[in-house]
Formats: sequence, structure tokens, C-alpha cells
Amino acid sequence: MARGCSSRLKYARGKPSLAMVNMNDLSLMNRDFSNASARQNDMRVLLDGWQLIYDPLSAAAFHLLEILEALQQDIELILALPAEKPDWLAPEVSVFVLPRSSSAFDHFRWVQVDLPEIARRIRADAIHSLHGSAPLFFPQTLFYSPTELVEQHRKRRLTLWERIDEAFGWGGVSRAISLDRKAVFDTKQSTEADWQRRSEQVGGPVSWIMSQTHPVPDIPYFLYRSLGDWRHLQLLLEVWTKTTAHLGDQATLVIVCSNRREQEQIETHSTAEFLQTLHLFADVTPARLLSLLKSALALVQLEGEPLWGGLARRALAYGVPVVGFELPSLGEAVGPAGYLVPPNDLRALSAAMMTLVVEEEVLSSLQTQARLQARGWERASFRRGMLRLYHQTVVKSKV
Repeated sequence: MARGCSSRLKYARGKPSLAMVNMNDLSLMNRDFSNASARQNDMRVLLDGWQLIYDPLSAAAFHLLEILEALQQDIELILALPAEKPDWLAPEVSVFVLPRSSSAFDHFRWVQVDLPEIARRIRADAIHSLHGSAPLFFPQTLFYSPTELVEQHRKRRLTLWERIDEAFGWGGVSRAISLDRKAVFDTKQSTEADWQRRSEQVGGPVSWIMSQTHPVPDIPYFLYRSLGDWRHLQLLLEVWTKTTAHLGDQATLVIVCSNRREQEQIETHSTAEFLQTLHLFADVTPARLLSLLKSALALVQLEGEPLWGGLARRALAYGVPVVGFELPSLGEAVGPAGYLVPPNDLRALSAAMMTLVVEEEVLSSLQTQARLQARGWERASFRRGMLRLYHQTVVKSKV
């Protein structure tokens, strides 16, 4: 049964009334539309917020926050969510809630049926999708941000609905306009006056999440955000066993686990003495993760770096260097701000971590390189590039 909104809202410029939206079997709620409807913007873009609900620490989720932070004042952005708006998301963010479970079937329905229908009902000019999925039969403009890992390997066989979801999703991606980093951050299309104005880096502080004070360890610490790969976790724990044997209490390792079960696995497979050298967290909010990141000695990353929303680029924006494996996408992202070693070379990884603790000059140099590397990702440049892409594409499609 469809649910109506909490207040009567009307759109300007001939946009439809959303006072009581009825989408047949779709339980649709637009309680937070007041912010969007009050503005007189020329363009309305629907953002796919699936990952923000079901994987809020993912690259896709952080990229959505980057888009909201940069463009919310210029374009009418509506965030489509498959569950209630999270408490940590700022009230200024306009959302459209359509409850769906996290199953493969519901994700297929969400991308291929729900998003186009929501876009049609609110007369969105475009849909912006992420993470390997886009509507295949949406007749209007589609934008797509690659937030999946290039080097990611299949962990298991997919179910039938997962295969169908993936096939249709990538079919939609193939006809979407993909965001290219070089094109978005093209400085040739910016004026000298634009570049004279200083701006925060994309991946820096995000004001669209509720700011809170979070405690961090009182000694230098490395931060690792688990993506759910137990093999990588075992490898890191083995490296840390060797590293902490030499460092003692000079540093600790913070692990943000992918879920509670993973945290319990680490606790089960570790001795009480070894657990004292770790700080384990699970079910953290994006704000908590960013709080841990910006105060870290270094980010440990054993996986690659996606083109958009990755944690390594965000670390550099905070002046936090990255230590990890020599993977093409990670190396390209961090450049000289990374202390990267050959994949699966545990001794070299342990030596790199010890170096950052005991050699202040090396750490200071990498911190400087991190800030320099992030200069090319200023939010003002991202904003201009995204507005250019949105307006040129949507206007062209209407001609």
C-alpha cells in the first residue's frame, strides 16, 4: 500500500505535484522533498542511493556524498533510497524513499524498474547510477560513475538473480555516459580566476553527514578498512604480528571490519595479548570512518582504488599517506604519496609500516606528498566539471 508524504509539495515550472504520489504497489515516501522543491533550478537529477543504505562505507556511498557536497546548491539532486533516510545523513539532503530489501531480485527491480519510474514521476532530467548498475531501458540521459575495483576478483559463483541483475545492470552502464576523472578535472576548461580561488579537495570534509566527535586511539595508528576479504585480513594480521613485535606500544592497528561476524572471527583467531595491539570496529558510520582516517598515521590498503569515492584519495586529501601493495589503480591514485610494496610481500609491507613509525622524516615527506597529490582534486574543479558534463549532456539530449 502506497504511503503519502507528510506535507503537500508542488514543483515550479510545470513540475508535477508530489502531494500524494501513488505508484501502485510501490510504498513511496517523499518526506524530505521540501528542500529540493523550494529551489528554482533548471535541472533535476535522480541519484541512485542503494549503496548508501546497504554499504554506507563503500566507494559508491562516499562518491554520492561528494556529488551532494559539490552540486546540491546548483542542481536539484534527489537521492533515491531503498530504506529510511539514515540518521547520520544531514537534513538538507532531499531523498525519495522506496523500501526494498537487499536481495538480488530487489536490487534488479530497484535499478531496472523503480529508478526509471521514480525519475518519470518526478520528471527528472537524468539518472546518475554507480557501482556496476544502470537502467537498461531508461529513455533519458544516464550518467554513470565507476566505483567498483578494477582488480576485483570473483569470490563465489553468482545466483541466478545475481547473474540477471549483473547482465542488465552492465547493459545499462554500456549506454550511460561514464564519468572520466581527467575530463571532469580538466583544468584547460577553467579560467585563471577559478584557479586563484582556493578550494577543499574532493574527498576532504563532507558536510552532508552529521558532524560528531568520535574518540580515536591515543597513540599513532594505522587504519585498515576491510572489504570483507578474509584472505586479506589474515595476511594483514600476519604482517602486524611481525610489525608489533618490533614496535611494541609505539603504534597500534585500527581495523574497521565489514560486519560484526568479521570482528568476532578476528577475536576468535587471535590471542588475548595480540588483541591488545588492535582496535576493532564494526557497524561504524561514514562520519566515524572519516574521523579515524584523518587522524591516522597512514592508511593500509591491500586492494586497488576505484576511480571515484575511494578511501586512498580521501586519505591524501587529509594529508594521510598510504601504505599497501603495488596495484595499478592504487599506484595511479596515490603516486609519490604511497609507500607501496610488491603484492603479497609480507616482509616488505611490515618494513614499510615500521619505517613510517620510526623515521619521522619519511613520514613527514609522505604527508607533504599526500597534500600535493590531492591538489588536483579541488572541489571547485569537481563542481565545474560535473556542472559542465550535466548541462552539456542534458541540454544536448533535449535538442
